[in-house]
Amino acid sequence: MGAMALSLFWPTSKTLTGTNMLLTNRLFEREPPNREAKSIYIFCEGVKRELQYFRYFTEMDSRINIEVHQLDPHDNNSPLGLLRIARQCIIPQKGKPPPKYHYQQNDEVWIILDLDLDKYASRSPQIDEVKAFCTQQQGWHLALSNPCFEVWLHYHLSEKRQEFEGDERCSKWKEFVNSMINGGFDSRKHPIYIANASTNARTNFEVEKNIPRKDCTEIFRLGESMLTILGEKITKVLKELET
Repeated sequence: MGAMALSLFWPTSKTLTGTNMLLTNRLFEREPPNREAKSIYIFCEGVKRELQYFRYFTEMDSRINIEVHQLDPHDNNSPLGLLRIARQCIIPQKGKPPPKYHYQQNDEVWIILDLDLDKYASRSPQIDEVKAFCTQQQGWHLALSNPCFEVWLHYHLSEKRQEFEGDERCSKWKEFVNSMINGGFDSRKHPIYIANASTNARTNFEVEKNIPRKDCTEIFRLGESMLTILGEKITKVLKELET
């Protein structure tokens, strides 16, 4: 999928801070998906931030159904554990109850993983196995962030690549994203800048040794897929915010 030609709207002090910063998730007229809607099923190893972020987009347009799977506290969220959960939820299995989700042609499944390089030696074989499986299945995709999901959040509000060194890069990223603006990244407000994030993440994306280079993310591919349907509606709301 090529880069999308979407208008970008840069956050201003008016739209980011103080009482003027609306909970933008309330600005959309929610539309439950219709029977012909395309479905995107998202499986994340994170149990809070990723879940809150992607749920911003649920029921935003009747033409798309975005399902964000919520892990149970006891679930195995390792790369292979997450793949196993996704397969159980999507793929019918002989002798088993019907899967949780009704996957159809043209639907998409996305597995969202952190590289977390201080643990990469143990996770690398599992990530390779997840990647191989997704490559073989129509509509299945793997999106990696190096080192963590916060790289993706950063690109909503900045076009520049931020780099951190050392073994605590994930912790540094979390602290940085929380300090970028007053109150930190808010999943009730800031996902509306997903077109910014998709453009910025793609522009800064590089691959090194078959994985995203440090401080890069592949989630822009998922963002672009969502924006093929949601882009027009999001742009309309952003224009209203700027007036």
